[in-house]
Amino acid sequence: MAHDQDLSGKTFDQQVHLAGKDITTRDISPNRRVPGEIVFEPLGTGVRVTARDAEHRVLWGYVGAKETVKQIHCLVAVYDTLQDLLAEELEKSGLFKRESAHSMSTAQAALDRLEKTVKWLRDSLDVKKASDATAERATIIARIVSDADRQITLEAGTLKGMKSKSEPSAGTLR
Repeated sequence: MAHDQDLSGKTFDQQVHLAGKDITTRDISPNRRVPGEIVFEPLGTGVRVTARDAEHRVLWGYVGAKETVKQIHCLVAVYDTLQDLLAEELEKSGLFKRESAHSMSTAQAALDRLEKTVKWLRDSLDVKKASDATAERATIIARIVSDADRQITLEAGTLKGMKSKSEPSAGTLR
């Protein structure tokens, strides 16, 4: 324990340097490491990089391409798992107050937002004359929606009491 105290007041990188190979067995206070993994998934024009926790839940994600790989600042998607971990850390410091929403109404509101997003995406493809920009937009939307569907299906498939995902009948397809 006394050995840990000599690390306080230093940046995490400085603490790692001082801890050396012993870093995997140490909890460097006040920092907390979350066990997990970084996953590289090939895409058509790049690689999707996601950080995942020990249960493989997505914390954050980034799509890297030849044009973005040298950029320091880039768009990173932040997912609920990371937001929840951040809320826990802020709560420990007294800097965050959780919403006390009912879980059913929270789930319904999230589904409503998702339905609005899907409608917005569908509307963006509903054009009188398809152009190159429309085709490019469709390609990107297909990737985004496929990723989201896969993630939702994987996560929801592990829920107790969840019904199996059934295929829509031919009459309901657009």
